[in-house]
Amino acid sequence: MSTSSILSSTMTKSPLLAAGEKTQAPGKLTSKDAFQDFVAGTFFKEMFKALRSAEGETPYINGGQAEKMFRSQLDQNMAESMAKTHGAAFSNGLFEQFQHNLDARV
Repeated sequence: MSTSSILSSTMTKSPLLAAGEKTQAPGKLTSKDAFQDFVAGTFFKEMFKALRSAEGETPYINGGQAEKMFRSQLDQNMAESMAKTHGAAFSNGLFEQFQHNLDARV
């Protein structure tokens, strides 16, 4: 096996595909997937925001602005991940109603 074929085969294999992710091209979401990402992502982001606002700051160990930025990015990544894996529970019923309303207008 040549070096170029090894490199091309390792570059084309995605770790996401090994984890069972969809094989669609990046940037090409179906309307249902986009709806799920928006609805469930918004729900989970608001849930994390409420969770963070309910906990108080520790007077002894406080990371300041850097910790706030890190927590914000962590919450956003967790919300997006949860929206992709568990978002169908929230969005399927809403998407069906959305499609019904669109079909009724046409």
